[in-house]
Amino acid sequence: MNAKVPLLEHGDNLVIESDLVTKYVAQHVGEEGMYPYDARDEMDSFLEETWYPVVDRYYDYLCASSQKGADAARKKFCVSLRMLNDELFIGRDDSSFEHFKNGDFFLGEQFSVVECIAGPWLQRFLVTLPYFRGVDFMTEILPEECTRLEKWVRAVTARQSVMESACSDDEILAAARKYYVSYLSPGAPGVL
Repeated sequence: MNAKVPLLEHGDNLVIESDLVTKYVAQHVGEEGMYPYDARDEMDSFLEETWYPVVDRYYDYLCASSQKGADAARKKFCVSLRMLNDELFIGRDDSSFEHFKNGDFFLGEQFSVVECIAGPWLQRFLVTLPYFRGVDFMTEILPEECTRLEKWVRAVTARQSVMESACSDDEILAAARKYYVSYLSPGAPGVL
């Protein structure tokens, strides 16, 4: 196996893992607005308690080894997406986050570390699920009542910086084939 781990050397600092690299760059190199000090706890809590469980349920669905397992994992993935929908923008009712109330991103109009971390995963959802599970994320997986989540997904994936930094679909599919997927759902157009 020839796995690659994101690594950043900045002065005397060595930062490993893509999410930590993202936060570090936002704190030390990028715009302050992407990871503002007054919203960091809320952002970190959202990622830890809401976003990462969605990623885990996505992997469960993608890695299922039978249709029965895929069906069960899909249900749990949808539950996690409902929770994500409910948690998006929840801090906007708090007066301390008054300046974040408008817009399509976690911090309102400001694209943030949350979207930087979520963007590549959203691309994976949109590419791998139709190919290996035969379902469209936006129309068949995303629960209909998740209107905030749908708006957020569309805003994140339409952002120019997300599109320009995206991996090719072929690269995403090849990685999924190599490391995760051992079962192809009936009707899915993919190849193992």
